[in-house]
Amino acid sequence: MKDPKIYSDCYQAVIQIFHRTKSIPKHLRPTLGRRIEDSALGCLISIRKGAIASSAQRMKHLFSASEQLDELRIMVQIAKDLNAISITAFSEITELTREIGKELGGFIKHEQRTKPTP
Repeated sequence: MKDPKIYSDCYQAVIQIFHRTKSIPKHLRPTLGRRIEDSALGCLISIRKGAIASSAQRMKHLFSASEQLDELRIMVQIAKDLNAISITAFSEITELTREIGKELGGFIKHEQRTKPTP
């Protein structure tokens, strides 16, 4: 089975995020750095589960991915405001999360349209 584009894009975002969180100051790494990484990984795992889940379970995983993505965006904004990551890193991560958000929204809309109404 070929992975959906959203999974590939999210996977690449996770790799970039891990590279970027290396530069977070040591005193913020255990809290903010870890939350950023955990949110990114949680989003990736939820997208993967949504891609392979039965249609009955798919929406639960997609909504979980959306929540994780929102959390990631908040944590990255806080990191930027605390000068824990550079403006370049913030811009890069923001662009990646924007693209993933569009794809995730499309995936959710597609599932809502194809799901039969009771």
